[in-house]
Amino acid sequence: MTSGKPLQPSLATANLNLMSKPPDNYEPTEADIDMVVEEFTGKPIRPPNLDAGIASMRERIAQLEAEKIKLLTRMDEDFDETVKAHLAAVNKDLTSARVRLECFEDQFDKQN
Repeated sequence: MTSGKPLQPSLATANLNLMSKPPDNYEPTEADIDMVVEEFTGKPIRPPNLDAGIASMRERIAQLEAEKIKLLTRMDEDFDETVKAHLAAVNKDLTSARVRLECFEDQFDKQN
């Protein structure tokens, strides 16, 4: 969910500590998988079609907004630089997802 560059070990560990442990039966969503692939490759995934791109960006935005709410709650309890850095990364990813959604929607509108 960041720039595609490897996280520094201390920041990566801190980010893992911020995330809640998913339940044992957790199944990653398409948005989860896409974000991991994009993080690894440093490139956005090209959707198979505009409808899929729009749906994917909407799902990603919803997930990132939920993560942001959790981080803001966490900041009230335990504010430190790690939480601040994680929140900045989420905000960056939200901005990117919103821009991509807007592009997909513009392309979709031009087709119709």
